Amino acid sequence: MKKAFQGGKYLLTNTIIFSVGNFSTKLIAFFLVPFYTHVLTTEEYGTIDLIFTICTIISPFLMFNIHEAIKRYSLDKNADYDSILTNAFIMIIFGHLVGLLIFPCSSFMKNINQHIIQVYFYSVSMTSNLVFLEYLRGREKMVTYTICGIASTIIIALLNILFLKNFRLGVEGYFLSYIIGYSVSSIIAIIVGKQYLVLFKWNFNRRLFRKMIIFSLPLIPNSLMWWVSNFSDRIMVTYMIGIDGIYTISYKIPTMISTVCNIFFQAWQFTAVKVKDTQNNIEFTNKIFKAYVGFIVLFSSVLLVFIKPFMRIYVSADFFEAWKYTPVLIVGFAFSSLGTFIGTPYYVEKDMKGNLFSATVGAMINVFLNFFLIPVLGIQGAAIATCISYISVFVYRLIDTQKYIALDFKNKQYALQIFLFLSLLLLSYWENTIHYFIMIVIVCLEVICNIDIIKLFVLRNEN
Repeated sequence: MKKAFQGGKYLLTNTIIFSVGNFSTKLIAFFLVPFYTHVLTTEEYGTIDLIFTICTIISPFLMFNIHEAIKRYSLDKNADYDSILTNAFIMIIFGHLVGLLIFPCSSFMKNINQHIIQVYFYSVSMTSNLVFLEYLRGREKMVTYTICGIASTIIIALLNILFLKNFRLGVEGYFLSYIIGYSVSSIIAIIVGKQYLVLFKWNFNRRLFRKMIIFSLPLIPNSLMWWVSNFSDRIMVTYMIGIDGIYTISYKIPTMISTVCNIFFQAWQFTAVKVKDTQNNIEFTNKIFKAYVGFIVLFSSVLLVFIKPFMRIYVSADFFEAWKYTPVLIVGFAFSSLGTFIGTPYYVEKDMKGNLFSATVGAMINVFLNFFLIPVLGIQGAAIATCISYISVFVYRLIDTQKYIALDFKNKQYALQIFLFLSLLLLSYWENTIHYFIMIVIVCLEVICNIDIIKLFVLRNEN
């Protein structure tokens, strides 16, 4: 009991710390969306999303996703921090050089070749920033990590307003804001986190470098598979229908689920590593999973209830149509967040092949369904394909990770909550005033299903 309690306390502490930094930064970015929809055209917003998509493809190749290995190996007992950070700097230099290949390839990047400079500097600044910040997380220097996150977001937000509204720089101004924001964040991490000291005690460990690369390499195709699941539908919508920021906006509300859950998941990764060898690891994990399912279902359900009226005030009239595609994506992102939690054992056991295989399954299903559904259902077909692919990854991981830790998923309470949740999805498209009353009743039923978890949370100090 003592170890389980310590695990819970450790998880709660880290969740609060990550919340201060991450949620505040994401909140600022979220509330900038109405500003973007007023100063950018739907075509400009679509172009920005397309550039983000291209950068998401490029980034894993620049530094081999080494930031994940840096965080994971820094969490080990007796970690060789100097060698880990030395490896980090080596990969940053490597990434900047490899990134130069973007320029001769620009002729193949339809619609964005005139923005190739932004693509390069955004990609290298973002990936470098990830490396510096993940090292801080691995060393559990959470305060510095939080400061870096808040600083970058404030700078990005202020510069976005300045460049887009005052200087009318459009797409170029949007990405210049991010490049400057990420660069400042990296400088803070290097100076405040004292990462520059490794330059005076350079310690290259070939054996450790090899282990970190082996850990990271499967994450390259894994990232590409997640890109396929997350962004291929946008690319296919662009080429089948045309550049349109409507579908991009429809992602904004569902992404809140990932944003909120990723804050918890960051803390959960740390906790899962720490409690791996404790006696009540399985019991503790199942308890957290039960609470996690309840939270995601309730949070996503509330979004489904209020999505349409909220979109009326959240975006301009030109973008309001996005609400039609948002409910399906909310369900998809809910299952994606569940799948992320269930995939934690891959990270703890350093078995990133499981992550890769599950992401591959989801990506293949997504692409296959996009080809058939987009021509028939348009943008809604892309949303449905994404939703089904996320559910597929969830199911795959639920079965595959049983070899590491047995989750008690054969539970009638889980089945009831999922049924109620999917009922809300159907009701969100019902054009009748009474449907809001029915949806609220369903949410109340979900609260009743999770009443024991809610009581435990409220009374946790007494326990």
